[in-house]
Amino acid sequence: MSRHAHRARTVPGRLRGGLRRSSGFACLLAAHVFLGNAWGQVPMARPDPAAVAAPVPVPLRDPANDYLEAIDRIEGEYGPYATELSDLYLGLGQAMLDRGEYEKARDAFSRGLMTVRVNSGPKSPEQTDHLYLLANVETLLGNMGTTDDILGNIYLVNAEYYGDDSLEMVPVIERMYAWYLAARPPGSELAEYEEYVRGIEMMQKLVTINELHYGPGDAATADANRRLGEAEFRAVRYLLEQGIEFTLDSRMDLLGRTMDTQGGVKVSIGDHYYAGRGAFKKYLDALEADGSNTPLDYARAYADLGDWYLGVGKFRNARQSYERAYRVLAQSDEYAALADHYMAQPKPVHFFQPPPDFLDDPEVAIPELHLDISMTVTRTGDVLSAEVLNPPADLSEEILGDILQLVRDTPFRPAMKAGDLVTTKAFIWQFAILPRERAS
Repeated sequence: MSRHAHRARTVPGRLRGGLRRSSGFACLLAAHVFLGNAWGQVPMARPDPAAVAAPVPVPLRDPANDYLEAIDRIEGEYGPYATELSDLYLGLGQAMLDRGEYEKARDAFSRGLMTVRVNSGPKSPEQTDHLYLLANVETLLGNMGTTDDILGNIYLVNAEYYGDDSLEMVPVIERMYAWYLAARPPGSELAEYEEYVRGIEMMQKLVTINELHYGPGDAATADANRRLGEAEFRAVRYLLEQGIEFTLDSRMDLLGRTMDTQGGVKVSIGDHYYAGRGAFKKYLDALEADGSNTPLDYARAYADLGDWYLGVGKFRNARQSYERAYRVLAQSDEYAALADHYMAQPKPVHFFQPPPDFLDDPEVAIPELHLDISMTVTRTGDVLSAEVLNPPADLSEEILGDILQLVRDTPFRPAMKAGDLVTTKAFIWQFAILPRERAS
């Protein structure tokens, strides 16, 4: 799928059926006629069934017209910038989105944004929701540069209002980060280098804010450092996938744009690698200093770091991290018995959450499947001799080949026995394939 290809979102309309006389209504009518006769009242004339017209269906109303009528009424009574108009323009824009009329939706959201700015000020954070809706529309229209400008404006508006290093900026950054993860997921064709750098910048800002307000050893700061490390390592994996050689000192030119830099930028895998490793070290140091964490928490952190090292091709560092995870458990009184079981089996490693879709544009629809795949997972995490056991008869050789290629391309955390990484033969992996609409 190209970067600018998007699927229009549709919402089913509501059906309003015509009114019909029920059998209960007919019984009530007959009772009324009988009691009227008993009380000396004039009997109600019975309608001729042949003369009763068929019920006329109530025409469906267009929500957009309802919003336009309400907007005209409010403007006529209170003026073109009445506060009530901002919500009405949001509703109108959403109705236009449902109809697939993106330019009209953009116009409605823009008018709502102007109403908020007139009433709350040009730099008020109240305009944030309207700006996000505009960003969504520009994304649907394929205007990625305009979308980035809008997101940058969201950051600046809130930073000027709350203060760049205030705690109020944490939810602002989290929302922006979540938006980019959803709109341009790492590992997908929609994510280019600037998306990875932008994610790093946002995580760096979270680290700065949390360190300023809570200190370097706080749990929130530790978690921000973990996420920063992951963002750096994602950038390393992206550059490796572009065919850039992993050297720790060379730099290459890429055209890209970040939140602070436009035009050509110097790209260094080594810079991202060392920054990611440094952020993870701060995370691990904070975990160790926090007495509320268990040895299992600490072991998991080291195992996760080992996964990232494995994912960027640094097997020696990965092995050291896995061994450290084992020792943390083996040397603790409470978790020693868990040490030999924690990494006893290989485990697939996914570096992007949610992972990218399983097959890009398959020629045929793939139903939900659960396959058993036999393989050898080496001590370095490589997959060999992958084989689908008892494949469904209606699954073509081409699709089976794609499945096996995906398995071979997936890094696996190797198994560990008595503190040493080992090769596991005849390992059975239960592999699930979900239809695209259920993939997550």
